[in-house]
Amino acid sequence: MSKLGARWNSLGTVGSVVLGSLCLGGAIVYTAVVGASIVAAPAIRTEAAAQTMSGLSELPQAPVASLEIRVDDGEKSYEQHLDCTGDPLADPAACAQLAANSEEEDAAGPFEEVDPGAICTDDVYGPESAVVSGTWNGVAIHTEVTRAGSCEEARWQRLKPLVEPFD
Repeated sequence: MSKLGARWNSLGTVGSVVLGSLCLGGAIVYTAVVGASIVAAPAIRTEAAAQTMSGLSELPQAPVASLEIRVDDGEKSYEQHLDCTGDPLADPAACAQLAANSEEEDAAGPFEEVDPGAICTDDVYGPESAVVSGTWNGVAIHTEVTRAGSCEEARWQRLKPLVEPFD
């Protein structure tokens, strides 16, 4: 009788060893697969990475400007002056906003006049008008912008950092 009990005891030990070995093998395989994905791949310079890095050196320059703005909102008029020195840390926020708006456009700048052949709606978006004069990145500027028609409204929105009262 004692032999039968010893046999069951040794089978239980063998089963535990087999189960433990399978678990250990699975853990080793898991570590190899997951560990390989965590380790950094060797640095291979691809064309896409090179273009990304070269694109960083082509970041837009901060604008240099001196602008006088006269705004008539239909009830009152006010004048404001904007100086952009080219230093993004020292310049007013309007300088960076105008530069960002000009980057979104077709590289013509934020002050581009409406093309005479442009197809625009005749909607009036408000009574406001503004005259902007001065220099923007070395180019003399003198333009009037209104909110009459969809094309002029698009210009108004592009120049919104200038035509809204400065804080």
